Amino acid sequence: MGSGKKTRLDQTVSAIQARWGSRALRKPAPQASNAIPRIPTCFPSLDALTGGFPRGGITELLGAPTAGATTLALKTVAQAQAGGDIALYLDLGRTFDPDYAARCGVRLDHLLLARPHHGLEALEAARAVVAGGGAGVLVFDSVADLLTEPAGPLASGLRQLAAALARSSCAALFLTPLYFGDVNSPPYPPGFALPHYATLRLHLEKESWLTSRHDVRGYKAQVTVLKSRQGSEGRQAAIAITFDGVVRGNGT
Repeated sequence: MGSGKKTRLDQTVSAIQARWGSRALRKPAPQASNAIPRIPTCFPSLDALTGGFPRGGITELLGAPTAGATTLALKTVAQAQAGGDIALYLDLGRTFDPDYAARCGVRLDHLLLARPHHGLEALEAARAVVAGGGAGVLVFDSVADLLTEPAGPLASGLRQLAAALARSSCAALFLTPLYFGDVNSPPYPPGFALPHYATLRLHLEKESWLTSRHDVRGYKAQVTVLKSRQGSEGRQAAIAITFDGVVRGNGT
């Protein structure tokens, strides 16, 4: 709006307010943005689809063990660390590979690595760190390692973690392996309502290997949105992961 028009508008508003009172006509207060802050994943096609992983909420990554969920989580940790965040990795399955994590760009000297004795301990430790404002991203690896846990305490622990996350700027990533490929039958303990609490749920499927002169140099995967509180379901993005000493996202 030009300065002249703005001056005339201000004068008109003032005249109306002088005659009818200040509540008769007033400018609306600026509204806060509804956009959820997110952490980029380093996969441009996936970031274009989802905007990144939401802070203050849970993202669930479902897929077969070789579909790329762990790599996606580690690349996101690296992105978060690059932005100054502390990362917490909860290694329930004792499968964390520090060499591979470093190749994904993770700074091991800035990573909190926890190996809880059981799932409830992992959930309680995550809630305490989140509530204390000590982490910008946490990875829960994996949901399958909760199968021997009592259902009641796990459900309560998840509910408390979700509440703590909602008051924080931390993004939580839960890795849910699909050993038989059925996205409709994930390995949840009874009462563990992870899909309910998740802000974003993604299904990863490996499509093909990337080869060069008969050597495997990576693979392509398809990512499907199963749930999004800020977007429609069913949308897809193709990603590529290559490894040549360094693990790269969207490699060609």
